Amino acid sequence: MISAIILASGFSNRMGENKLLLPYRDKPIIEHVIDVVLSCNFNDIVLICKDSYVLNLGKRKGIKTIINKSSEKGQSEAVKLGIKDSITSSGYMFFTGDQPLIQAELIKLLLVKFEENKDLIIIPKYNYRRGSPVIFPNKYKEELLKLEGDIGGRAVINNHKNEIAFVDITDKYFFFDVDTPEDYETLLTII
Repeated sequence: MISAIILASGFSNRMGENKLLLPYRDKPIIEHVIDVVLSCNFNDIVLICKDSYVLNLGKRKGIKTIINKSSEKGQSEAVKLGIKDSITSSGYMFFTGDQPLIQAELIKLLLVKFEENKDLIIIPKYNYRRGSPVIFPNKYKEELLKLEGDIGGRAVINNHKNEIAFVDITDKYFFFDVDTPEDYETLLTII
């Protein structure tokens, strides 16, 4: 089984306010991500956050929720916390909290690909663009725990370019993330 780790402890610098709390279809952006992850079959779910609202939301949803007290060190700290606080699994699937348009059906495609390729990093791709969520097999756990700075799992991916399986995604909005006020305005126009 796979552990889901939701990374939600960034600073939203380009947005100017906490983008995860912005409303979209009657609930905060982060809640869309949590709800989709909850609808899939994971070994466990860990939410890494720095905001009390997100912390309480995760607790209300019944998922393990951890405060990232070192979020200023970058995304690597959230990755490490997520792994350390999850159940030992055959893999770890990392979600970002700012992708409210991810879909359970497409997440399940990634999970099926992992079941068929348990030693490979599973990455979704639309046309030639890679995105997240990404699944890392347990064999990369120690390498992920050594990450530093604001790079997330990219360094591990770059170190193992021949150990990747891609899943073609047909929905161009699956990767859509909200980083800027312009992104948020675009999100509000997507049906």
